[in-house]
Amino acid sequence: MKTSDYGFIFKPVKYLIMHFSLLSFAITANAVETIKPPVAGHLAVTGSVALGNLMTYWTQVFSERNPLITVTIADPGGTAGIEALINGTTDIALTTTPISRKQKEAFNARFGYMPHVIPVAMDAIAVYVNDSNPISSIALKDLDAVFSSTYRCGETQPIQIWESLGVKGSLAQQRITVYGLTVDTGATSLFREIALCGGDFIKDFQALAGPEAIESALLSDSAGIGFSSSSMNSAGMHMLAIASHKDALAVAPTPDAIRSGQYPMSRILGFAINQPRNRPLSPALQAFIDFVLSPEGRSVVTKAGYVYIP
Repeated sequence: MKTSDYGFIFKPVKYLIMHFSLLSFAITANAVETIKPPVAGHLAVTGSVALGNLMTYWTQVFSERNPLITVTIADPGGTAGIEALINGTTDIALTTTPISRKQKEAFNARFGYMPHVIPVAMDAIAVYVNDSNPISSIALKDLDAVFSSTYRCGETQPIQIWESLGVKGSLAQQRITVYGLTVDTGATSLFREIALCGGDFIKDFQALAGPEAIESALLSDSAGIGFSSSSMNSAGMHMLAIASHKDALAVAPTPDAIRSGQYPMSRILGFAINQPRNRPLSPALQAFIDFVLSPEGRSVVTKAGYVYIP
């Protein structure tokens, strides 16, 4: 057959069509390969009361992005959270204090390696009073005299009325009512260590279950003083600046002061997880951790009143 004068046109077109067909196939195959099914699963989270509140905010946003992953949260305290991790009944243990040597040994005895802790945010143990109280700062030494029966920080006598802290007016002669969180919380452990120099609480100390209970008590008691997470910002009460000693500058628990450690009762909040050697985490757990550490997760930290870690 005689070749047409246009043969040189038809031949390139034929190969061009073939080239685009192969390219189209490659793009389609690649698209099929990279489209991943949504992650599904269930996560159990337990531990710190302070982190339990932040977890609620994180979960609300995370669930919108990952509707097939359910997250259940319990906040019985940091010690109970680590015990649950050791027992295998939780995926994430919320912790506000370093894991104790005894807990690490128990975990290692069961799994053959140590738990992995991921820092996720910061807050501080703040001291609160009712807004009707004009006091704005307090020294650690005076906190010890108000809250403890042992006076290990230097005072020799208890501080029992507000006049002893320089408060004037109708509140001056009122007896100070002392509130705080239960003994199984990281907040109480840190407060005892720093503000009480490791001492004991007075017998009238009222240990309450959760920040909401502290808030309710202080809003109804103008003579009250209590400690809880610095994330608990509520109308009707205010945080006190803390001085390391009576002649020192008192420092308020602002984000910068917490992040730098200048505020004396700052702390790091973390996730303790069971991460086996040379094995990936479950897709659901990995997705949640990735979200928490993402810019979106950090924005949730700020909105919830906590401090993100740079």
